[in-house]
Amino acid sequence: MTIKLGSHQDCIEGEACAPFAADLHSTLSNGNYNFPVSLLSLEDFAGYTAAHRTARKRAARAARLGYTFGPIERSEHIDAIHGINTSAPERQGRPMTAGYVERPSFSPLPDYPCTRHAIRTYGVSSPSGLVAYIVLYICGELALVSQILGHAEHLKDEIMYLLVLEAFRDMLERSGPVQAFYNRHDSGTDGLRFFKERLGFEPARVEWEL
Repeated sequence: MTIKLGSHQDCIEGEACAPFAADLHSTLSNGNYNFPVSLLSLEDFAGYTAAHRTARKRAARAARLGYTFGPIERSEHIDAIHGINTSAPERQGRPMTAGYVERPSFSPLPDYPCTRHAIRTYGVSSPSGLVAYIVLYICGELALVSQILGHAEHLKDEIMYLLVLEAFRDMLERSGPVQAFYNRHDSGTDGLRFFKERLGFEPARVEWEL
């Protein structure tokens, strides 16, 4: 499959789209994202959730337990994100890297005029604050899961399913159909692969095109 990162039929013409796409194309083409990648074709949210009953039920459980979803500005949640990042000494069987252990610093994201070339950040919160976050890069036909992490103490409540499904809902409403990409399919532990497969991600061969 070829995924086009550059101009899209739904693009709002602007100077920011081309360099945004070129930067991501350079990252994806550096040899670290070869086959097989985890890919999910998203066309409409109702059809997606109907086809993935397990993910839908687990997201609903998190909502019943009182967790809520919404867009976030990371610069307003630095302490909470640091708490999430350091809530477990290891992830996927490996120690957390320095980039996660150190207290983060974020600048507010710019306003993106184009719905097809943008960075979007979302979170799930408990009554006491943010407990999970995801960063998505929307780039032409692609939606890249750039960062995703949940607080270790809350993972049992299925917060990550609520986070991903509602992020996909918002993304589809704003940008329309995309190919969602979540790292290599063989990356991480069996638990991560199970999570991705319950969400509908499958191994695929991809070429990135500007």
